[in-house]
Amino acid sequence: MTQTASIRSDDVLESDGAIKLRKVILSGRLDMLGMEEIALKLTSLTAIKPLPVILDLRDVSFLASIGIRSIISSARALDQKGGRMVLLLGTNELVKATLESTGIDDVIPMVSDEDQAERDALARGSIDGATPA
Repeated sequence: MTQTASIRSDDVLESDGAIKLRKVILSGRLDMLGMEEIALKLTSLTAIKPLPVILDLRDVSFLASIGIRSIISSARALDQKGGRMVLLLGTNELVKATLESTGIDDVIPMVSDEDQAERDALARGSIDGATPA
């Protein structure tokens, strides 16, 4: 079977070795087959520990509703644990238009610049706009 989607991660560390930020990079088709391949790993990378997460979608070629649901579920689970997710889109206009049509940009910050993604991910606040106590 040909792989339709892939996932990898890269942790940015503090000087003491603690994880400061996690970058999760998705690529390929996030359709039914693609999500079957990566869903469990996406959940384990984004929703287990309360970390700031940049979900990099720059190399996603197709985004179906199952992929959008998985992103929202991961972001909400991360938020409930005290973490924060930001979507990095770069110049991927297809994915940007798909996400904007769902209104996800009202719930999860979407940015095109990697430096801005890092600043937003490290900022305090929940995906629903409330600032935690």
